[in-house]
Amino acid sequence: MNPYQILGISPSASDDEVKKAYRTLSKKYHPDANIGNPHQAEYTEKFKEVQTAYKTIMDERKKGFRQQNYGGQTTGGYQYTGNDQDAYQEAQGFIQGGRYQEAHNVLNQIRNKSSMWFYLSAIAENGLGNNIRAQEYAQTALQMEPMNMQYILLVNQLQGNTNQYRQTSQQYGNPASMMNCCYSIMLLNCMMSCCCGSGYHYPILCC
Repeated sequence: MNPYQILGISPSASDDEVKKAYRTLSKKYHPDANIGNPHQAEYTEKFKEVQTAYKTIMDERKKGFRQQNYGGQTTGGYQYTGNDQDAYQEAQGFIQGGRYQEAHNVLNQIRNKSSMWFYLSAIAENGLGNNIRAQEYAQTALQMEPMNMQYILLVNQLQGNTNQYRQTSQQYGNPASMMNCCYSIMLLNCMMSCCCGSGYHYPILCC
């Protein structure tokens, strides 16, 4: 969802305007202020949305990222032109920089959801803490390409130790840098023989 719409402000709003809207809505929907209210459950969910929206906006602004058309064609400073390969490379760059929300925004502009889309989306979702969705996307990518070693490794990592996967990827800025070293030779051989001619530059390289 568009965090600016949740707070009821424009993407051009100043930081002070963002904070003012956040404080106003937080006070309105705070659970302690709505005890006994027939809409208490609804307001509690709205309160959570407000918290998430505010955090999303401020985190993006700290990175120098201002979303002018959130959910539109312009995402994270990247103008989607219909070239999926360029969009994938842009998303990979965001992932490697630990900028998972921006990677997610770019990927959401791609209409043709290939195995690569599900693979990169799984990494982005995991980086955002959406572990269940990350596993679903990784499984879908593997179903589409059952022999793809990178997809197999991703599924295994997400199913085996999701938290370690996310923490290590953030530390090193590479979505698969935590990969067990026993996989490295196998992965490199696979990439040399199968993947290098695919036209994509996968984020996974080695341990």
